[in-house]
Amino acid sequence: DPEDQRTISHLLCDQVEFANVIIVNKCDQINSDEKNQVKRLIQQMNPTAQLIDSIYSEVPLDRVLGTGLYSLSDSEKHDGWLKEARIGEHTPETLEYGISSFTYRARKPFWPHKLDLLLEEMLNKVPPFDRSIILRSKGIVWLASFTGIQGEFSLAGNHFNLVPGNPWWAEIDKEHWPKGLEDAIAPLWREPYGDRQQEIVIIGQKLDRDVINKALDACLLTEEEMDMGEEAWNHMSVDAGDPFYEDWYNAIDAAAVGGSDNEHGHSHDHHHHG
Repeated sequence: DPEDQRTISHLLCDQVEFANVIIVNKCDQINSDEKNQVKRLIQQMNPTAQLIDSIYSEVPLDRVLGTGLYSLSDSEKHDGWLKEARIGEHTPETLEYGISSFTYRARKPFWPHKLDLLLEEMLNKVPPFDRSIILRSKGIVWLASFTGIQGEFSLAGNHFNLVPGNPWWAEIDKEHWPKGLEDAIAPLWREPYGDRQQEIVIIGQKLDRDVINKALDACLLTEEEMDMGEEAWNHMSVDAGDPFYEDWYNAIDAAAVGGSDNEHGHSHDHHHHG
């Protein structure tokens, strides 16, 4: 699909997160600890999937066909990372292998240029990300330059995407909200910005949560900058060299005239520089 801008890394991660049965093949080519580490990482990405060990892809057909595990309604609302974010973190046996996850949250927008630089540092494993290895991340982002639109963030391998998503509910008149939404969204609502927030699930190895939180917090607006208002944020973002602005503007404009579905946001590939 030419409209699908996902890399192979993102596509594979999406498939793992969406699957209800996952076959771990070639188990004869790794030792027990390596196999368990792979399975623990998969469980972090998709805690509800059934995992099946396999050699030469030999799996009983009744384990993968006609399982009755697929649900159209679950598929339509699928976002496993959001389940992790909203229910809360857990500390299972994955910690034995140094694999863990947590959800970063904040109630201020990111400066786009600061966030872009930080994401590059994550991908290139610039300290502190040489020790806290981020393997997968996904979530909702609030940018200072586009305060009416959610940013859909995804990181996998050496690539990240940050594309414009749906409007925040705070942007939509309540008379147009679906029935029951106001009660459902109440725990997430904070005046004066409503449901606008940062909510990013991070999965990785040897994660130093405090260090990562501090690095992300450094990309947020200060209290003084918050008081300047949204119009000032937009101008300041552009003046600072917003790396997302042109791609986002074009994607939103295309969607408004019936073009693409906002897949053309902003993406980066990064490799180690040696």
